[in-house]
Amino acid sequence: MRDDLDFDEDFSLNDFDDEEEDDFGITFEEDLYLMIREKLRDTVQEFKTQYPMLKKLENAISNFKVNAKNTDDSKFYPLAAKLLSEHIKPLTAESEEIEEIYNNMQTDIARFKNQRAHGYEGEFYLT
Repeated sequence: MRDDLDFDEDFSLNDFDDEEEDDFGITFEEDLYLMIREKLRDTVQEFKTQYPMLKKLENAISNFKVNAKNTDDSKFYPLAAKLLSEHIKPLTAESEEIEEIYNNMQTDIARFKNQRAHGYEGEFYLT
């Protein structure tokens, strides 16, 4: 049994590093983009029976594809989020709910430029 405590050995700063990659090497940009997609998916699933127009949003999201070969994560995911936003923007004219979701999504998209900004946390764009 060990009675002595060596601070440097037992409580090394490396053991408590906040920047540790516990997300299997996912970049901030990829994580943010995936979070945006997840929020959209969860919101549609939660509210599409209550707001039938969200089925159009669901179709638009599922049909969205990005083709940007040879682009690194720091450029690809912000571009993909911007293109997704532009892809669903026409639906905002058809539904107040889709417009609200779109506007709430913009808060998260802004985080690509300012990582310390808070994303949208609310009811009609689920976290």
